[in-house]
Amino acid sequence: MLDPRLQPVPPYSALIFDCDGTLVDSGPANEKAWRQALADWGIELDTAWYRERTGLSADLLLAELEALTGEPLDRAAVRAAMLDAFGWLVDTVLPQAPVVAIARANHGRVPLAVASGGTRAAVEASLRAAGVQELFPIVVTKDDVARGKPAPDVYLLAAERLGTRPGECVAYEDTDEGMTAALAAGMRVIDVRPSLASGSPA
Repeated sequence: MLDPRLQPVPPYSALIFDCDGTLVDSGPANEKAWRQALADWGIELDTAWYRERTGLSADLLLAELEALTGEPLDRAAVRAAMLDAFGWLVDTVLPQAPVVAIARANHGRVPLAVASGGTRAAVEASLRAAGVQELFPIVVTKDDVARGKPAPDVYLLAAERLGTRPGECVAYEDTDEGMTAALAAGMRVIDVRPSLASGSPA
């Protein structure tokens, strides 16, 4: 049974999904990977601090970390170390069943896309691990745009590649930053957090 809280309200021409935390439960793997990468630089990642910023792109996350510590980081090296660590953990990534059910129900009916603040390598690996990659012919990541979330760039590009006006798209998100990005793109947004926190209603 599809969760009515996640059902898009017509009319809509396309659905665009965030990846991490929305389509897939990659939170534990991402946190462990960041923790391991930053440990190499002598930085202990504070759990509460990190979880308040999971919707940020890697560059913005590292920029905030630099501001917090007062120490510059080799961002490219830290990102590379994080991706390497994530590669060892990707098999722990699981689908977010209520959200994936919506995607499957709409597959073949309207175009579907992913718009993620993650890197292409990590996003595609996560979609494969969760068994949902075939649902999304269009995958836009932070590697494709100048600005990550909360800027609207990934959502605007996803709509463009789908050949759909942003206002005709419904976006699915699990973070405040992601919702800000989708709203700034002119899309309606469904916050998946209530459904994932409570489970699908009986």
